[in-house]
Amino acid sequence: MNGMLAWRRGVAALLATLAIGLVTSPGLAAEDPAPFEITLRPVTGGDAEVDALGVRWRLTLPAGSAFDLTAPITYAGVEGVADRIEILSATDASGPIAFTTLDDPPHPGGFPHFRHWKAERPVSGQVEVAYLARVRAPGGRGGPPFDLRASGGGLSGAGSGFLLLPRGAQTSHAQLSWDLSDLPAGSGARTSFGEGDTRVDGPPSRLMQGWYMAGPFGRYVGAGQSAGFSASWLGRAPFDAAAEMAWAAEAYTYLGEAFGYLDPVPPYRVFLRFVDGAPCGGGTALGASFMYSRCALAEGETAASPRETLVHEMVHMWVGGIEGPQGVTSWFTEGLTTHYTRLMMLRGELDSVDAYGAHINHSAQALYGLAAQNLSAQEIVAVGFADGNIRHIPYHRGAFYFADLDARIRERSSGTRTLDTVLRPMFEARQAGQTFDHAAWVALIGAEIGPAAREEFEARILRGEGFAPHPNAFGPCFTRRDKTYEIEGRGPVDRYEWVRQTDVPDDLCRNW
Repeated sequence: MNGMLAWRRGVAALLATLAIGLVTSPGLAAEDPAPFEITLRPVTGGDAEVDALGVRWRLTLPAGSAFDLTAPITYAGVEGVADRIEILSATDASGPIAFTTLDDPPHPGGFPHFRHWKAERPVSGQVEVAYLARVRAPGGRGGPPFDLRASGGGLSGAGSGFLLLPRGAQTSHAQLSWDLSDLPAGSGARTSFGEGDTRVDGPPSRLMQGWYMAGPFGRYVGAGQSAGFSASWLGRAPFDAAAEMAWAAEAYTYLGEAFGYLDPVPPYRVFLRFVDGAPCGGGTALGASFMYSRCALAEGETAASPRETLVHEMVHMWVGGIEGPQGVTSWFTEGLTTHYTRLMMLRGELDSVDAYGAHINHSAQALYGLAAQNLSAQEIVAVGFADGNIRHIPYHRGAFYFADLDARIRERSSGTRTLDTVLRPMFEARQAGQTFDHAAWVALIGAEIGPAAREEFEARILRGEGFAPHPNAFGPCFTRRDKTYEIEGRGPVDRYEWVRQTDVPDDLCRNW
């Protein structure tokens, strides 16, 4: 029997079963307000693969409340999320609730826009909503792995890939429960927020910003200093997943010591999925967690572990973000993360000195070999997820910008200050709740390199004008030299590459 028909035929029984799971946790204090209670049930078809995720939740609202639901149509390049929500039902004390739907206009570049379900009457008291979210079938445009995908007898994705939530609802916490009765024996469930059934503090919207995985997954749990690191994976891993997660746990411990300002270092959860059929995904971080997604390989085929990606996504934990227009801030979130990923792998002996140089020149090729290298930040946002090479310009442009700043700060201070020493107080202040935006950045860096900081930032980062990174941008082991890049449709362009100074010992490269 077709898997989709199987879960369609069983939907009434499914929703009735889910209702049993919506019980108030006995551990809640009597004075706690009613939580947002949600139960998730993976649903398999005749082929034993997961076809959909059954979702049921309830929320208590004051009498006469307006009631709107929302789900993404497209979320960061992942299309059709709202279209895969089916068999929606909603009730309150007065009976069934009917909705009128309205779609936001598409956002340029595939950034999030939403569908809204507006209740046709006010609601009161306990409201219950149930629906099925179909997993995404192979095919279509790629993007970060937010979409709900089946693999290895289970499913995984982000909350933004399947959740239909009440807009603007405020609760103290959500109580998340799982029903795994349709999955193979020994299956488990975990999210960015915890293992199995979990309390998630904050409003329902917080559930959007987490990873979800359920099924017969493999698992790594760290020990000793890395006790806060854990990982799970679904599908056929093309490398030794347990060994690589042990390596990642050690890297996470090192990053915590090197950055230093998060004490204690928070627990961190890694999710890896290996799917049959494109789009395969990539690596994307959410709060204290990330998902790595790629296509499974044929039996006997192998692939290298994505160690640089693993470190990159974990570095996001410390680099964090900067306030600003959607997409434009990638120069910081991704550019600084790219810069520190390479430095931390070098300093922590997580990679070789030669590999560090190769990563630098990868960025040089990816930026200088691109006809669109001088697009402004806003133009890159407009292209968005339609072109992966253009979308990654801020990664490479930002990394060169920060390496250049580091060298200039060292030079101006006669070696007494570095980018590290400038950023550490800012990281700590931001962690304490202080606002950090483009104006704050210009003021911060202007105190280090002088009044030209604003114009340089606007020219190099916002307008996309080319610049020559400082000759010592990548330390004493690499020297900048001219290189001509052949660009299709544009011809030769004179830019730069970096060459290893073989007379400088590795130890000096690592400790610069």
